[in-house]
Amino acid sequence: MNLSPGQWKKAKDYILQNARPLEQKLFSFHFEEGSKDAAMHELSCYQNEDGGFGQSIEPDFRLDRSSPLATTIGLQRAKELRLTGSHPIVQKAMNYLQNEYDEKNEGWNTVPEEVNLVPHAPWWHFDHEKGHCGVQTTWANPNAEIVGYFHRFQPDHPRLQEWTEKAIRELTGLVEPIDMHDFLCYERLLNEVEGNTSSTLFNILSTNVRKTVCTDPERWNEYVAKPLQVASEPSSPFYEILKDVVQVQLVKELESQHHYGFWQPTWSWFGHYEETWPDAETEWRGILTLEMLKVFKAHQMIVTT
Repeated sequence: MNLSPGQWKKAKDYILQNARPLEQKLFSFHFEEGSKDAAMHELSCYQNEDGGFGQSIEPDFRLDRSSPLATTIGLQRAKELRLTGSHPIVQKAMNYLQNEYDEKNEGWNTVPEEVNLVPHAPWWHFDHEKGHCGVQTTWANPNAEIVGYFHRFQPDHPRLQEWTEKAIRELTGLVEPIDMHDFLCYERLLNEVEGNTSSTLFNILSTNVRKTVCTDPERWNEYVAKPLQVASEPSSPFYEILKDVVQVQLVKELESQHHYGFWQPTWSWFGHYEETWPDAETEWRGILTLEMLKVFKAHQMIVTT
């Protein structure tokens, strides 16, 4: 099965008419030989003077101020655009992360307490007693991912070996099944390392991947780790392990496209900030639709004419 020309047109039209300018320019970059500079410009609009990313780049918290979590999303897009460590966007983001490192916690906090002052999903609420937001239940998120960006963009950082050893220790201590977001952060680290570090990470993650990923198609409309989140393309390190359920999900995603052309998030803000959620939902639809088109492209499943 393939994404039909009609489905392609609806998805494209939805992005060009409803997605944020960032996703529109990324779509053009990926599918229309569009300007990389134009996409970089839109990405830079989410970067603050301190080098970190904010400005609601993560739609589920509407914080202008920089945060390590938002900065990881900015760096995901920088990697997508194939920016190098010498690019100003990347340099400023890495300097921000260097400055935000918390010695006491041996890592980075996802979001600052100011997140409570703006509309946000309940899981991003900062708990003053715990000293972090709801999603930060382990060291992994976002720390493992951030260590990966130091491997990619600043491989000579004097503390990188220390941070990498910390990441491995934390991974070996995680309770099974590994949380979806923790797993994804470690997968992003895995993609940036080699040698013994790569082998160690892969051995642990590969034995856990089918415990983390939901393999039941009947539950894929819930907020669960779906196969394509972990193995989005055939070159993904866990593709062979998940190939059977990846193929099932590809068919399911073809069938689940909304008749207006978008793919719908499987979550909401559960009654919090009801006046703002529709804006975030529309942004997520644009993001998820672009991501799904990239998946179909990687699997050579798009027919445009």
